[in-house]
Amino acid sequence: MLLLPTFNAALQPCPVSPAAFEAHEKGHFCGSCQRVVQDFSQSPNPVADLAAARAAAPDGRVCGSFRRTQTMAPPPLTRRLRWFLLALVLVLGQGLTAHEALAQVRQPAQKQQKPLASRRRAPLPPDENPNRVYGSIMEMMPVFQGGGNRELIQYIQQQVIWPQENGKIVLAEGRLFVSFSVGSDGLVRNAEILKSFNSRFDEAVLQVVRALPPFEPGLQNGLPVSVSMTLPITFKLK
Repeated sequence: MLLLPTFNAALQPCPVSPAAFEAHEKGHFCGSCQRVVQDFSQSPNPVADLAAARAAAPDGRVCGSFRRTQTMAPPPLTRRLRWFLLALVLVLGQGLTAHEALAQVRQPAQKQQKPLASRRRAPLPPDENPNRVYGSIMEMMPVFQGGGNRELIQYIQQQVIWPQENGKIVLAEGRLFVSFSVGSDGLVRNAEILKSFNSRFDEAVLQVVRALPPFEPGLQNGLPVSVSMTLPITFKLK
């Protein structure tokens, strides 16, 4: 499994050869899994485009292609570089001289090792890590007034006041993507537009999202946690 360093998304290699894909307007189509394989390799804003694709997918999963540089893991630190960084911390943090710091980091490995039992630490449960915000893979996602994302999107569309300019309705159609987090208390925070098509519509949607009534908070390990959500909002003239 590879990790996109700039997208915060986990990737799993596809067993199907690209030669088996069919041409599609958004990239290619895979007949094996019946999914569109979207091309993110040339995207000018891959972070927003990937978030938008995940939000539009029914199960939050997306098939896509990326450049090799987008999926390369960061190079590991060499032993010499680790020594240098640790020595720098000792010099700046404890006021040691360069020779004293090097002497500390070059001590025999057996003197620095602690018993395995004392070095192991159990992972923090969610209630001890209140600042963590979870994504789409959850034990239970936040629930809005007894409904899912479809009901939430419909509520936002009904509450939005169509933008006007010089007393006339703005004649524009398009789709934007809004992101926000639902806290462990069920309240909406950190609303922002990930992908816009018109600034007036952005403000109209943000005003509604920031005033959303409380959700039933998401759960992880049976405990309420903060969860990040992304929704597509479509504007269409009747």
